[in-house]
Amino acid sequence: MNQISYKVNRGRPLPLGVTAEQDGNAIHIAVVTENAKRCRLKILKKGEKTMDIPMFSMKKHGIHNIFSVSLTGEQITEYLNGWDYVFEADKKEIADPYAKRVSGRDKFGKRSGSRRNHSIFDFERFDWSGEKRKNLPFRDSIFYQCHVRGFTKHQSSGVEAPGTFLGVTEKIKYLKRLGVNTLLFLPIYDFNEYLSDAGKKVNYWGYTSDSFYFAPKASYGTGERSPVHEFRQMIKTLHQNGFQVFLDMHFEGKTPDFIIKCLRYYVIEFHIDGFLINQDIVSKDLIIHDPILNNSKLLGVTWGEIDASDKKQRFASFNDEFLINARCFLKSDERRVYSFYQRFKNKGEEASVINYITQKNGFTLRDLVSYDIKHNKDNGERNEDGTEYNYSWNCGQEGTSRRKKVQEMRKKQVKNALSMLLLSLGTPMILAGDEFGNSQNGNNNAYCQDNYITWLNWTLLEKNTELFDFTRMLIRFRKTHPIYRMEQFQGTDYKGLGIPDISCHGIEPWISNFVNYSRELGILFYGGYLPGDSCDSIYIVFNMHWEEHTFYLPKISIKGEWEVLFTTSGKNPGQAVSRGKYVLDSRSIAMFRSHDGS
Repeated sequence: MNQISYKVNRGRPLPLGVTAEQDGNAIHIAVVTENAKRCRLKILKKGEKTMDIPMFSMKKHGIHNIFSVSLTGEQITEYLNGWDYVFEADKKEIADPYAKRVSGRDKFGKRSGSRRNHSIFDFERFDWSGEKRKNLPFRDSIFYQCHVRGFTKHQSSGVEAPGTFLGVTEKIKYLKRLGVNTLLFLPIYDFNEYLSDAGKKVNYWGYTSDSFYFAPKASYGTGERSPVHEFRQMIKTLHQNGFQVFLDMHFEGKTPDFIIKCLRYYVIEFHIDGFLINQDIVSKDLIIHDPILNNSKLLGVTWGEIDASDKKQRFASFNDEFLINARCFLKSDERRVYSFYQRFKNKGEEASVINYITQKNGFTLRDLVSYDIKHNKDNGERNEDGTEYNYSWNCGQEGTSRRKKVQEMRKKQVKNALSMLLLSLGTPMILAGDEFGNSQNGNNNAYCQDNYITWLNWTLLEKNTELFDFTRMLIRFRKTHPIYRMEQFQGTDYKGLGIPDISCHGIEPWISNFVNYSRELGILFYGGYLPGDSCDSIYIVFNMHWEEHTFYLPKISIKGEWEVLFTTSGKNPGQAVSRGKYVLDSRSIAMFRSHDGS
């Protein structure tokens, strides 16, 4: 600091944290204290003398608990970039809650020597040119929920920077091959992964109030550049390849004002496309009318009535309604045909809907068909943590099995689940690794597991190529078929074609069967209502019974015939349906296409 000439001036109360002038010759710093009489700014650099700068109280202006200071000097931002700083209020250190970078958490699960977190000045500029950012509507989005560290940390990932932001970019070719286009990351801000001072148990997911929400997590960086730079580089590269980026921002103990400022920061500085938030602590009205967040997409449990013309393009419900109904129908529970049908066709009214069968909290898809109960003993809580309501079925044996009958049933059930999800009308979300059979060994609450339990094992991709290809096929169908470009299906014959746009059937066509013991369902999308040149109709049949059934397909035109597009029963697609009926194996799904559906 003695190598640059600078001046100390009285600062301004807002904005809080550190801001810099565009010319790089001045920085403004403000902090909130708890009734402190004095506050000082300490600037530190290894091998350099600590600078101790008094800050100015705003009490003379009628503003209590805020101290500020301005430092001016030629290219002061360039000089201070990368230096640590901390506030000392009445001899008590205070870290900057608005810090853009922090020190002390550089290695995941490893404490720094001092165990203190200092803020770091970050004034580095980033070149966003050539970003080619896309804005996909929810109807065209296919979400993929993943953990930055766990996605590539396993030695089988084959990346050069495992467990990092840049490691994610090394998997872009894979993600494009799969077909997803929207990544939803678990917390990427710098959270405290230590659950206690004793022991090695960590907070792997990152849901904690002890977080620096404005700072990308240092341990998700490689250390070669700042984590801020590498996070930006990841987003830019993802955008260049046609992906949207959503962040899971779980705020605890923060004010609505803090939350709005934080979301604005990620939109402005990192070009984030959308957020999953716990909206119970911030009014949706603040978000709707905010000029910076005006084009961002928001996911939340429920939004209720929204007075906004573009609400379905900006807001989506993210809750377990589809998960519960699809899982219960999948495992052949009674009284689930009607509720599953309602969830399957639901695209949302006030807001769009995100459909998922698995997410980070609960079983993976492989575990959903392999375990009846949770197996969380590795968490050290006597298996008392995690939900008891998994709505799962182990297909005849708990855990791993060598029995061919069990293995075949599990493979079919996974395909059934993916079909329910990716063919549904809402916006689908896949949990990372489900597309190639990733398992957590029956752990349904792996929040504290930073190891082989949560790290994706990429060797499973080679072992389960059939499942991966099946998932790709469903995604490809969803992307190309006009069913998913419809804003809404009404269930009526509003064009006078003699057949409604969507209709529900049982084993017999045009007869819905919602009695308790029914486990059979047919859904017809009539081609005469679909946009584009194609007029093919689609008929999807679900047989979730443990017995095979003969389904009679609806006759929708004089010349109309049905062709099997795919089935989860193992039969070959492409065959024509003989005499309008089709024998579907137990616990199987089949999809048909008409050659003349209008």
